[in-house]
Amino acid sequence: MEKIKISKQRILVATLTLCMLFTLFAPAANVNAASKRTKALTAYQKKLKKLDSKIYKFALVYLDKDSIPELVITSKESIHAVYGEIYTYNNGKLKNLKYAGSDFGQFIYSPKKSVACNSSWINGYGAVSTFYRLSKTGKSTKLKRFDAIVNPKTSYKINNKKVSKKKYYAEYKKMEKKYPLKQISLKNAFNLTTKNIKNITKNYKSFVVTGAKY
Repeated sequence: MEKIKISKQRILVATLTLCMLFTLFAPAANVNAASKRTKALTAYQKKLKKLDSKIYKFALVYLDKDSIPELVITSKESIHAVYGEIYTYNNGKLKNLKYAGSDFGQFIYSPKKSVACNSSWINGYGAVSTFYRLSKTGKSTKLKRFDAIVNPKTSYKINNKKVSKKKYYAEYKKMEKKYPLKQISLKNAFNLTTKNIKNITKNYKSFVVTGAKY
């Protein structure tokens, strides 16, 4: 009986100790995250100040699971061959996440999955969609490419290998299920006004968008 009491006491002491440690370190972690976010937003602000407000719009998105949103820049020109850009902040530097962009300046991505998808129509060929995994270092890894070819005849490819129409759409649906896609376009981006650029560091949440279902 005495051993049971001692065991319960030890468990209680251990639990209280863990709670105290969490209470001590959690605020420090939150402050550190907020500081990094402020530095990132300031870097985004400097980038936006250099852009032509007649040409570009912007938005913030959560590409990955951390507390620092990424910056999406898209063109006001709603034409076919215009590609948007996405920037992240890592190790004190602004990084352009390089990948093949989507038509009409859209940014197509899977929120908090670190995955983006280009979607473009190539005249005389067909539709191409490529899923990329993006990292904060600026590197991109190609996950899977889908080609729906219409010229000279209808055919389908996955990672440059011919497949049946059935397999093509089955595999594409699997990717969409694993990485649910959203799109950022002109409709859900913000104008580059002096007020908006100034407020990006003061009220960043008002510029965070998820996007429409793709």
